[in-house]
Amino acid sequence: MASKLTKTVIKRSVSLSDEYIPKQEPTIKTEDRLNQLLDTPRYVHNNPTQFKGRLGYACINTYLRKQKPSVFSARTCRLDTVEKKGEEYVRELALLNIADLKTMIKWNEENKIKFMRISSDIFPFASHEKAGYNIDFAKNELSEVGVLAKKFNQRLTMHPGQYNQLVSLTPKVVANTIRELDYHARMMDLMGLDQDSVMIIHMGGVYGDRQSALARFEAEYTKLPENIIRRLVLENDELGYSVSDLLPICKKLGIPLVLDWHHHHINPGNVTDLISLLPEINKTWTDKGIKPKQHYSESRRGAVTIMEQRAHSDRVQFLPPTTDDVDLMIEAKDKEQAVFHLYKKYGLEPVDEKVWIPAEDNLEITETKGRKSVQSLKRKAEKTALTEAKAKVKSGKKVVPKKEHAEQEQTVKEEEIPQILEGRVTRQRAKNNTVHNSK
Repeated sequence: MASKLTKTVIKRSVSLSDEYIPKQEPTIKTEDRLNQLLDTPRYVHNNPTQFKGRLGYACINTYLRKQKPSVFSARTCRLDTVEKKGEEYVRELALLNIADLKTMIKWNEENKIKFMRISSDIFPFASHEKAGYNIDFAKNELSEVGVLAKKFNQRLTMHPGQYNQLVSLTPKVVANTIRELDYHARMMDLMGLDQDSVMIIHMGGVYGDRQSALARFEAEYTKLPENIIRRLVLENDELGYSVSDLLPICKKLGIPLVLDWHHHHINPGNVTDLISLLPEINKTWTDKGIKPKQHYSESRRGAVTIMEQRAHSDRVQFLPPTTDDVDLMIEAKDKEQAVFHLYKKYGLEPVDEKVWIPAEDNLEITETKGRKSVQSLKRKAEKTALTEAKAKVKSGKKVVPKKEHAEQEQTVKEEEIPQILEGRVTRQRAKNNTVHNSK
């Protein structure tokens, strides 16, 4: 039975039959849509202390990552490093990643976490068109991962990156996608994982004609090899494809649909009562003998526009009204600590204080920690530096960065402004080092 909703959620009836065809939407430029305000109510569980599903996190364990030596299963490198050091180097990285993955699985078991997403970077560049390589050299180590997961009844899943698009108009992109999906499927097969270990992708771009893109996906999907079809599932996204866009084709092709509650919050499509669709969504899983899987996240503090709302918060405060038989991936920056936060807040599981990092000791910042936020900071730094530099040009002086005890003034010429900007931006970049954000 689906859980009840809080009163803040508007309830209206809608049904998606096999003949359902999504309505044609008015064309809205992506940048215009991203700047729209979002006032859609969020679906939340009305009694989260009674939540019955399993909670999981994605790829990185923040507690183990900070240990000495660090436990981290997503070591990677630059492509030119592979070319210089050869395949043996990336093989060594992969074996280190697998060893740490086993440590993470054991740690999860000790801390009552039964569900985790594996990093796609375990084998760096394994599916690359030119630098790719066969991963069978690690089949024994991968088998050990599967044995551990089975022993502890843990579910392991994967989420190939957003650049995987079977709907692409570029044949090379489609070919690269199939090669990448085969790599993920092969890895899970070598682990001996069962049908619950799926790989999630988004539909991808709309390319100005959603129905044509869906038709291209269907054509490509039917040509995929069995090892990919067996594990491939689709997730609704926050911009291109809503639940109402994907559910019909998922039902038609027999593809499980991963319901992302946060994406639906931002992009509800034509659905006005999501709860009434949960049985249909779950059936896309159970028809294939797979346990349903869903995603949940929340926006960062202070987010208003759709663009701002897309970024995940460090931790989440609510749970969605799922059915009881669902594994729920918590997509939050604090990873396993976000799961612990929910365990403690709603009394779902005991949490070992030795591995618990209280939220007040790890405060959420307004900016995200990923590449996009660094680019945003760079633009802000450039704008500020340019304004300051122009002001100094007018006065014939500039102020170099403050030393600990003194400030030095110099004259400046117009042509020196680019160097000033570069120095400011470099310092800003160093101050805000990018954190690798693996899916």
